[in-house]
Amino acid sequence: MKLIILTIAMLFSLPAWAEIEQPNYKVILEKGIFAIRDYTSVMAVETEVFSSRKEAASDAFRRLFRYISGENEDNLEISMTSPVAQTLANQNYDDSAERWIVRFFLPRNMAEENIPLPSEKGVTVSKLKAQRFASVSFRGSQSDKKIEENTAKLKAFIAQNGYEASGRPIYAFYDPPFIPWFLRDNEILLPVKLNQQNIENPGGNKAK
Repeated sequence: MKLIILTIAMLFSLPAWAEIEQPNYKVILEKGIFAIRDYTSVMAVETEVFSSRKEAASDAFRRLFRYISGENEDNLEISMTSPVAQTLANQNYDDSAERWIVRFFLPRNMAEENIPLPSEKGVTVSKLKAQRFASVSFRGSQSDKKIEENTAKLKAFIAQNGYEASGRPIYAFYDPPFIPWFLRDNEILLPVKLNQQNIENPGGNKAK
């Protein structure tokens, strides 16, 4: 009974999470769970973790949360945004250990010159350039199997619409850790560019 009550309470609080700020983007193409988006430049706070994908997300979250909770040079509390983004940073595929970059995006109303430097070693502030991404959305488990299956679907969507991947995937997780796994919203994003054969074709009708 307690579990049922807790689940109902969290479901009623979902609209509040939906209002959490996310990075700005323009939809170029949208087909069901797939999309092509142009993201604007954004400021982020990030850290690197040598670990498995799952463990890296947990370890990094604590560091980054301390930063927005005031562990910075101005003791400034910063609003939480969404999603938490994670990408593999290894330069070589034969590196002996996985090195992950995990990011929180900073609120748009924070001027770059007013963003406080982190107090904790290994946490940095960075500016991400504007870029075009293809995305696939899915709900539920963030297991390796789900990640692999949806990455394959996304690559097929990219190829079918005249694009090619131009970088490593970014895993975007939109919900707090205490949300039940079956309610979690996730995305995989791949940076893309038009392939040479379809340079004049943006991949279909633009969303209005």
